[in-house]
Amino acid sequence: MITQDRMEMALTYIAESDQDAATKFAAVKLIEKHEKIVKALGMVDARKMHNTIADADAAVYRSPQYADWVNKYENAIADSKLAENKRDFERIIWETWRTEQANIRRS
Repeated sequence: MITQDRMEMALTYIAESDQDAATKFAAVKLIEKHEKIVKALGMVDARKMHNTIADADAAVYRSPQYADWVNKYENAIADSKLAENKRDFERIIWETWRTEQANIRRS
């Protein structure tokens, strides 16, 4: 049985975490757009050292700058998903409490 206090904690968390969850989601979207910039800048340097586009492209994907971008992207996705999962869990608490209250009223 979910207590009134626990239900209130869930609602408070949901209400207060909107901005944080949105900010983390926006960070993912921004970092996704940065991939093109990282690749383009890497391609400029790689073309100086490689004769073919394929070789230059492969060099970009092996570059420290691209690896750094991948790491930032993975972390941003994990942060965003963690915030989303926590909010979903608190919604489950809220919905379970509502169901319990409905069952109590029916009995």
